Amino acid sequence: MKLLTYTSRIQLLYFLILFGIFSILFYLVLNWNVLQNVDEVLYNRKDNLLAYLEVNPEAPFKGDNPLDDFTFYTVEETVFQESYESYTDTLIYEPVDDEFDEYRKLTTFAKLQGKHYRLEIIKPHLEAAEMIGTIAITLGSLFLGLALSFYLSQRFISRKIWKPFFEILEKLRLFRFDKQELQELPSTYIDEFRMLNEAVNELTRKNKEVFENQKQFIGDASHELQTPLSIIQSKLEALVGKTMLTEEQAAIVESIIGSTQRLKKLNKTLLLLSKIENSQFLMTDEVNVNEIIDRSLEYYDEQQEILNIKVEIDISNSATAQGNELLTEILIQNLLKNAFLHNVKDGKVSIKLDKNQLVIINTGSQKGISQEKLFQRFCKSSNNPESWGLGLSIAYKIADKSNWKLKYNYKGDQHIFTIYF
Repeated sequence: MKLLTYTSRIQLLYFLILFGIFSILFYLVLNWNVLQNVDEVLYNRKDNLLAYLEVNPEAPFKGDNPLDDFTFYTVEETVFQESYESYTDTLIYEPVDDEFDEYRKLTTFAKLQGKHYRLEIIKPHLEAAEMIGTIAITLGSLFLGLALSFYLSQRFISRKIWKPFFEILEKLRLFRFDKQELQELPSTYIDEFRMLNEAVNELTRKNKEVFENQKQFIGDASHELQTPLSIIQSKLEALVGKTMLTEEQAAIVESIIGSTQRLKKLNKTLLLLSKIENSQFLMTDEVNVNEIIDRSLEYYDEQQEILNIKVEIDISNSATAQGNELLTEILIQNLLKNAFLHNVKDGKVSIKLDKNQLVIINTGSQKGISQEKLFQRFCKSSNNPESWGLGLSIAYKIADKSNWKLKYNYKGDQHIFTIYF
């Protein structure tokens, strides 16, 4: 999830929670305020009515007076409670509307002309529920509209503010040490992004220097190692040709020559692996995979005859892939070498190729090896002294740099290597 989306959702969630809490508080406060206003009207009406009756004692008293908002009820003195006041909600039937309407009722006691009365005064509730509901819905809609406007505007503003940051990320994502210099980063007036630009420029500059120095060191070291190894080998071969050596001495020299040749091969292999990891090969060739397979199989005719290996081939003539032709040939040769070298007597090698994948299957005495361990450097699945354990590691690196997938599976006595183009 993007940072902008994450922060926007968090802010919107908190806003909605706060909106819910304050909506409840708003409703309670508004309802209390309305009731207080109605109660105040009832209280004032009581004072005015009692004052009027003090001046006009001849006013009639009725048990029920439907033409006004007050009613006096005669009560016993024992029931009379001076200064008692009670405000309650009540429902009164309205024949005109044919429904019960909400009213607010004040109940108190009054003493007039020596008699005791219970006084009830009613006032319309001003339809408080409908009024409060209307106000709440209206304000709620306004607040929700405000929240939506805030959310959209915040995203728009944040996207504009964070635009330099995303441009920096995109340039870093496309940057390759081996291909180009880092493109000029966008200028910005925000101090944090400006500091980030400076840090990124300094970091890439130093890392590019390290990369170039490493590449130069690997090339120089490989060259410097190859030269003395070649000299040692040639001197030993000359020694064997010119000097009468005993059988034991000749065996020692031959062993040294063999070790020197293996060191030369290891040096070249490690150099190749380093170049692959440093992306020093272009991957723009249209590689004819089936031609490479036909050409590579010729190298293993002898091994095929020695172990009586049966080879099954199912190749599509139109199978091509985009990559580097030299590296693709090394990849296929390493897989074929592994299939023949680690095979068994009267074994089998199957090769299947189409436009989407290459599958190489071979029988073998070794059990399955975990995929992660198999493609590690110097991982050897046999005790063959001619194997360095680098062939499959190089194959995996080539596939990775070519944007292919190299997978290994083990089923029964069959080792299955699959390249997905």
